[in-house]
Amino acid sequence: MPEISKVDQKQITEWIGGRQKYTLLFKASRDGCVATTFHSKCNNKGATVTVLLYQNGTAKPVQFPVTVPGHAINDNPNYGPTFGGGHDLYTFNGTVNHDGTCYPLNGSANFGNSYNMKGENLNTICNGNLKVTDLEVYMVEELPNAPLENPWRRTPEWNLKFLEELKANIEHYKPLKELKIQQARILLVGQVGAGKSSFFNTINSIFRGYITSQACSGNAEHSLTTVYRTYQVRNGPSGKPMNFRLHDTRGLEADQGIDGQEISYIVDGHLPDRHQFNPSLPISPELHGFITSPQLSDKIHCVAFVMDSSTVDVLPEKVLERIKSLQTRLNQKGMVLLPQHAEICEIHTTILACNFLLK
Repeated sequence: MPEISKVDQKQITEWIGGRQKYTLLFKASRDGCVATTFHSKCNNKGATVTVLLYQNGTAKPVQFPVTVPGHAINDNPNYGPTFGGGHDLYTFNGTVNHDGTCYPLNGSANFGNSYNMKGENLNTICNGNLKVTDLEVYMVEELPNAPLENPWRRTPEWNLKFLEELKANIEHYKPLKELKIQQARILLVGQVGAGKSSFFNTINSIFRGYITSQACSGNAEHSLTTVYRTYQVRNGPSGKPMNFRLHDTRGLEADQGIDGQEISYIVDGHLPDRHQFNPSLPISPELHGFITSPQLSDKIHCVAFVMDSSTVDVLPEKVLERIKSLQTRLNQKGMVLLPQHAEICEIHTTILACNFLLK
């Protein structure tokens, strides 16, 4: 774990931009203040941050832009971390032993050769000396999906007790009495491979108490879902249906998949369960099984867009256009739209609460 303070990490990250992870590579008090050790641990590790620790004194954070990029660092194998030609900061060479209170680094500081010091000097930066209590070097890795320091939404602790509470809330859900319907109908819409069918299998497995795979799911070039299905989510060994249904349809693709007209027929309750999609036979009132006068209980009451968050940045433009077109059409119908985010957190791959630490 990084030993550099959270405050310093935050400041450095603001200068670098994005989100960063800091991994300790070299620490003089742990590894010895030896130049060859420094190079063996830090060479070819990409971007790094060097930290000199002092016992006394304070300094305000100031960023010093490099003015001579070709001399930003010096890679002499006999030197410790060295910056600038001249050198702006040359920490040490060979081996430096701890004298009981500090490491009296045998390098030098000649600030201003390759960096814009903005009026700062050795006295204001380093207390006028290179006697440090420790010297550390951190590898800097950019993590686009790094967790936020604080969750964007406060939630109870994620444990088995909270899981049972959530399940109980869903088990006891009932549509409004005034609607006079027994089940709410939720349509799953998303690109091919986003996980619509897998989402149903997951929900069904949770409430059945064992793994189920009722809906066909997996990875394929084109949608594995070719039939419009309405699925019951059943509760426990009794198999009693819950008060909602999940509707699965074929995935969105650049040049095929569900279109605006089809989504309208589905949302309005005209399409029968197990309808086989056929590109050469568009949906129309003449279709066998077409529900001409659907009741409120036949219609879709909520639409959930299932998005694979790990591929959002590389979505084909045509697929994105189709998603936006469907959103517009559904908004015109006053539909409730819900996003379902696929797992993208590389660090907490099994922790649901991670969703609230990501943007």
